[in-house]
Amino acid sequence: MKNSTHIVGIILFVSVLFSCSKQEAVFKKLDGTWSVTSYRFKNELGLSYYPEVDGTLFFENCDDTVCAYSMNLQYSHPQISGSRVEAGKFSFLVDDNKLLLTPILNGVEQETMSNGVTLFTKTDIEFQYTDALGRSHHFVFEK
Repeated sequence: MKNSTHIVGIILFVSVLFSCSKQEAVFKKLDGTWSVTSYRFKNELGLSYYPEVDGTLFFENCDDTVCAYSMNLQYSHPQISGSRVEAGKFSFLVDDNKLLLTPILNGVEQETMSNGVTLFTKTDIEFQYTDALGRSHHFVFEK
């Protein structure tokens, strides 16, 4: 019985250690400035638009307390134009491939946006989220 308890303990320790190292590797890859290369907007009717887009997404080196990000994007198309300027905190759910962005406006945390990550390498990240109106936003960034 004592040996099985030790084995279970060792397995738990190794899995926690592995999870931490995966998380650290993700934060290390995210760190820095990413330039947007494309943006696809899909409205609630299913029509897709590809506005011209310019801007950056910056992930600050993540410490133990806060993982900070800032985003400054401008996009234009005859059907849709605007900007997305925000700063806040982020987290990354490694097992679910989700990038969670929580904007902070005037010191108040806003609703967290869950972004499904479809590609993530040292030089490229691709993610999308669906807003409260059922519209899909798909972004591609490169370092």
